Amino acid sequence: MNVRMIRLLVVASLALLSANALAGSKDDLDVQRLTTSLNQLDNDPTLGQYAQAERSLARVAVQRLEDAGSSERPHALYLAERSVDQAKASAQLEDAQHQLNQLSREHDKILLQASRQDAEATRRELERQRLENQLAAEETQRLQEQGQAYSEAAEQARAEAEQAKKLAEAQSRSAALARKQADLAVAAARALRARMEGMTAHQGSKGRQMTVTGDAFAPGQSTLRPEARQHLGKLIQFVQSQPSKPIRIEGYTDATGSASANKALSQQRAQAVRNALIAAGVSASRMSTVGMGEADPVASNATASGRAMNRRVVVILRDQ
Repeated sequence: MNVRMIRLLVVASLALLSANALAGSKDDLDVQRLTTSLNQLDNDPTLGQYAQAERSLARVAVQRLEDAGSSERPHALYLAERSVDQAKASAQLEDAQHQLNQLSREHDKILLQASRQDAEATRRELERQRLENQLAAEETQRLQEQGQAYSEAAEQARAEAEQAKKLAEAQSRSAALARKQADLAVAAARALRARMEGMTAHQGSKGRQMTVTGDAFAPGQSTLRPEARQHLGKLIQFVQSQPSKPIRIEGYTDATGSASANKALSQQRAQAVRNALIAAGVSASRMSTVGMGEADPVASNATASGRAMNRRVVVILRDQ
């Protein structure tokens, strides 16, 4: 009987050790996966030069995940994954802004060049007219009217041909610039769509919640971007997963601007999300909205990345 009991204890101990080893392996895989994502971002020939602060914050979050105990791990994993995603998104946004700035400089250069060309063309035209008037006064008797008419017609045709050529070149440059701007707009829309489709829910103090990031709205505006409105599937699925629970929608801003303006903007953005959910078939009676303004920041407002994280709308399935 004692031998059998000893064997059972040995088997139970081995099973416990195996479970701990598997849990540790899972932890290591999460850390390795997030570290690999950051390393790939560091080594990206285009994005590697951007979002230095965000990448540093992400590495701190990954290190905290690695050091977290079992009870702290789910929250640490959520923060680490969001920090890595934020670093990627910030790098993509900075790259897009850099390209937009470069295009803006090229556009200004084109306009300046066109202005100078127009001024020079006007000066030449005035000089030509002055000389023609002077010659007409001095040589009226010597010039043949027919020859003079031919000369003027030829000069006019040359000027018109030159002007047409310059206009065609300017239109070609403007078209190329418009195509580049359109490509950048498409890239920004794709990045936003990816973030909307990648939203995940987590447990908050008031219940399960999901966050809509601030870039779903145009800067300073309370209307959802079309690409954000078209990809609310994850959010709709989240609130409809428990149809009996009331929904609280909280809008937040960063600390830029006055407190009253921020509170009004946060309320308007929360209402915009509510309207989108109603349009998707969610019952209006379940939902309440509140503008929190710059309260309860999730990051420091001293950095651009921190302010970006603070601009958000949080949708909560309230615990009853």
